[in-house]
Amino acid sequence: MPNAEKDRAIENAQRIIDILSYYDTAFTMHKAFSGDFSVGNISFYPNHSEAVAHSDMVIAVGGDGTIIHMAKHAAEYDKPILGVNCGRIGFVANLEPSQLNLLPKLLVGDYNIDKRMLLEVEIAQSGEHETLFALNDVTVTRGSLSTMVELDVMLNGEFINSYRADGVILATPTGSTAYSLSAGGPVIEPHMNCILLTPICPHSLFSRSVLFSDDSEVCIRPHDGYSKEIYATIDGIRSFRINKDDSITVKRSHQTVRFIKLTNKNFYRILSDKLNERRQ
Repeated sequence: MPNAEKDRAIENAQRIIDILSYYDTAFTMHKAFSGDFSVGNISFYPNHSEAVAHSDMVIAVGGDGTIIHMAKHAAEYDKPILGVNCGRIGFVANLEPSQLNLLPKLLVGDYNIDKRMLLEVEIAQSGEHETLFALNDVTVTRGSLSTMVELDVMLNGEFINSYRADGVILATPTGSTAYSLSAGGPVIEPHMNCILLTPICPHSLFSRSVLFSDDSEVCIRPHDGYSKEIYATIDGIRSFRINKDDSITVKRSHQTVRFIKLTNKNFYRILSDKLNERRQ
């Protein structure tokens, strides 16, 4: 899965195909890319889900958004995924384009698996329920023209706090280095299992990030009487307008993402390197 909008993603995907084709490897891909790749044993499918279902592992070539999107398809079919960074930061990528020479290790099982938790997110609106999955986070925020939102938070069915803020973030440990970090939240080792709540610009000196255990169920809904614009966004991809009687319920999913690690760089070393890149 390459992201055609990322610089050199198609080119690097072709390099991956060329390298692994030497070992008689077959590939699956979304039919949208049929015009971009003419060399290699490639089968094209009408959607990503079918392409993943017919594979042994997934290689996502792009930025974090591409890798996160494909990681959820991989988790659905319990397939391991390798992220190749063609984006700006690439927190969830394990390989840079300069490291593609390591790819043959995939074929002899010379790699480690890094398991990451997912959030199961239920959006309840007008008696209808939709369930989605988040690898990074769920954000509940104000609309573009509204003032700060007023949100009630319940833990395992019991009210715990109201927030007046620009919004709140519910993040996985993987997502702790994304929006939550920018909002002042802590960095959490990705192997841990917990749910992180971080308020965004709260109207209180004492509103800080809170960690919940991984067996918690956290529910967010508009404060009674609050009727201005609120939006819930899952991994920065899917967005929902939240009305006064709607709710967002978040808990740990039974699915996990299995990231392939061809390099053994320490998480904190990766974090330091990536954050230093942001300063440049």
